[in-house]
Amino acid sequence: MGRLKQRLDTLAKKSDYQLTTLVCPECSEEFTAYGDVALEFLVHQWVLGPEGEVGAAAATWRETPEDVLRLFDHEHDPGAFVEKSSGLPFLSKAAGGFDLREVPDVGD
Repeated sequence: MGRLKQRLDTLAKKSDYQLTTLVCPECSEEFTAYGDVALEFLVHQWVLGPEGEVGAAAATWRETPEDVLRLFDHEHDPGAFVEKSSGLPFLSKAAGGFDLREVPDVGD
């Protein structure tokens, strides 16, 4: 079963499924990640806990994808990265399509 998931992940990456390019605002280095990067980022921070070390929470979640782990290895704060396509901070509601400040009128 693990092999099938690995093949599906490979195919998803080749098809640019949920491809996100993030840019460090301090040094302009670019990172490419696949999947729901904001969610994976937040979950990895949760797993690390307040002390920055993997705690008991790690046993309740699957492994963090390698492309998301690379964000944490960067010298600058990955929480400040900007989504290249929109120019918005990648953790903002607007970048994720959840900007509720302007709710469209759906009629009666």
